[in-house]
Amino acid sequence: MKNFTLNKFMNRLMLIAVLFAVSIMSAQDIHFTFANTQNTNDGVNDFFETDVMIQTINSTGSFKLGSGQLYFTYNTAAFGENVLANSRIETTQPNAGGYICGQYVDAAAAGIYGTFVVNDNTTSRVSWAFSQAFSSSTFAADNVTPTATKLFHLKLQYIDVNQSPMVLFEEAPLYLDQFFTACGPTTANPFESANCTAEPGIQLFNDTFESGGATLSNIEVEGIQQFAMYPNPTSEFININSNQAINKVEIFDLLGKQVLKTTDTKQIKITQLPAGIFLVRAYFEQGTITKKIIVE
Repeated sequence: MKNFTLNKFMNRLMLIAVLFAVSIMSAQDIHFTFANTQNTNDGVNDFFETDVMIQTINSTGSFKLGSGQLYFTYNTAAFGENVLANSRIETTQPNAGGYICGQYVDAAAAGIYGTFVVNDNTTSRVSWAFSQAFSSSTFAADNVTPTATKLFHLKLQYIDVNQSPMVLFEEAPLYLDQFFTACGPTTANPFESANCTAEPGIQLFNDTFESGGATLSNIEVEGIQQFAMYPNPTSEFININSNQAINKVEIFDLLGKQVLKTTDTKQIKITQLPAGIFLVRAYFEQGTITKKIIVE
């Protein structure tokens, strides 16, 4: 009877340990940002370029990345509609540039990731996805850590460089939680192919996004040492605080349509706007600053 009770107790402990391990593995909160954003020109055409960054937050550790998918919205006045169909998008992930999606297995110059797919999701939204070619055993170190690291490089061709790009991560619930930890098997073969059917990775939840790094105004407007827009999210009004005089403010939806224009630049009433994500553009003598707001 004692042995039976002890075995039952040990089985429960093992179950709790397994459940705890699974919860830890799937608890990574991943955060996406933009960095190194700039406009470029090849002598003929103008381009918007930025690095898409990934990291863990909230002390959730690190892990080996498997597959994933992201969605981006953009201003059709700047880039036109359906950027893939019109050959106005390019995504790259050079190994030499330190991009996770360009990472090699430890043994040779063979890419861990592949099958990069870009699709026009709507006329103003594009998706980017990738899969895992080699198993988690082919690279030793975790590649998603609390330090923001380049995932891939995004490049869009302008049809009108004078328009604000308004490139944003799509944050609607339907498009979230599309990332997974690396698939097995965990064998000693340095070139073992990923088997995501027999030994799948774990789906990651709680992903968050910050699109502010895609705003060109952060590096274009000189003399603006102080600029704040609050509260955010909001439902009634937004306050704007700046060390330079603002000439006017315009608000756009994610399709690039102007929904509000005002010269009242201190406090702006937005009760007439529906719930959603909007871009607020403030105009200065020196240039413009564009910020994202969420209307509840």
